[in-house]
Order: sequence, then structure tokens, then C-alpha cells
Amino acid sequence: MKKILNLFVFIPFIKRFLFRKYFATGFGTYLINSFFKRIMGFGRGGDFLLHFTSRINSPKNLRISNHQKSSTVYLSLATSGGCYYQAINGIEFGEGTIWANNCSFISANHSFKDLSEHDKTAKIIIGKNVWIGSQCVILPSVQINDNSIIGAGSVVTKSIPKNSIAVGNPAKIIAKRCLMCLDKMSVSTENKFCKNCKE
Repeated sequence: MKKILNLFVFIPFIKRFLFRKYFATGFGTYLINSFFKRIMGFGRGGDFLLHFTSRINSPKNLRISNHQKSSTVYLSLATSGGCYYQAINGIEFGEGTIWANNCSFISANHSFKDLSEHDKTAKIIIGKNVWIGSQCVILPSVQINDNSIIGAGSVVTKSIPKNSIAVGNPAKIIAKRCLMCLDKMSVSTENKFCKNCKE
């Protein structure tokens, strides 16, 4: 079927379907996601398909950087069910980033003085090639930098440097990754490269 669709890639709808790899969701999930967006209005205003069990507010504030190379982000939005995207202050995903089911991205807290208002803070920024495990919570103003991994069930309250592995509540860095091969390394080492890679 993919080969047949490639013949019609000049049609914008088909091109978007193929590039964003929506075919990987399965035809049934794709139809349900489309129904919930087009008919029910879930995620309307955002240029992406959202999994039908996920919820989003302020979809126009969810940004995908370098969207021409970000098919994994579009696919995670469409397949990672049960997620909550609260994008009042903005959420930005970098190319190559993926996340699992039941994650929450919360960009704004309620104001202490008036619970009907939200605090203005910096947006959540998720860098390139980040992997976020199931049931993680990402809180306002957090930056998770490139090539980092967040373990399942973590609550990220502070920014995570690039090439880090963080887990827990609150999330703490337990290891780092080699700059060249991205293998896991001890957090205590001062080396930027693992023993198999040379500077």
C-alpha cells in the first residue's frame, strides 16, 4: 500500500501522511484519530494528529522544531495514548524525540494568588533525540537537552543537561552518555567519551 501511495506523493494530504509515518499507527487508529480531530475537535488548531485517548489544551502553542525532519515526533503524538499536553506557556519538541504512553507535559502552574489564572513562565523545551519513558511528568520551564533519556515514571522538575540519563521523583541524573556512540557511562567520570571511543 505504501508503494501505491508513493505514486500520489504530489498530493499534500498523501505527502503529509507518508512523511509523518501515520501509516505506522495502523489504519484503524489513524481513522479514529482523524475522526476525533476533524469531527470532535480534539487537538483542532494544531498541525498534527493526536492519539484519541490523549488530551491537549492550547494546541497552537505546541511547536515541533525543524518539522521537516521530525516524523518521530508526529508519530509519538499519534500513537502515545493517554498523554496530557498542557501547552498554555508552550511546549517545543526537537527532531528525533519519542515518548511513551501516559506522559504529561505541563507548561503552566496555577497562580497562588488566583487559581483561575496561570503563571507566565518559559515554555517546556525537549531537545533532539530525547527518549521519555512511560508515565513521566514534565513540569513548567523544564528543558531536556539533546540525546537525554528520562526513565519511566519520572517527574522532571529541573532542566536536564544533554547526553544525560535521569530517573526518579524528582528526576536525578544517574548516568551520562558518550558524546560519540551514546553508550551509557558513569555519572562520576569526567570523560566525555566512553572507553571504546576516542576524542
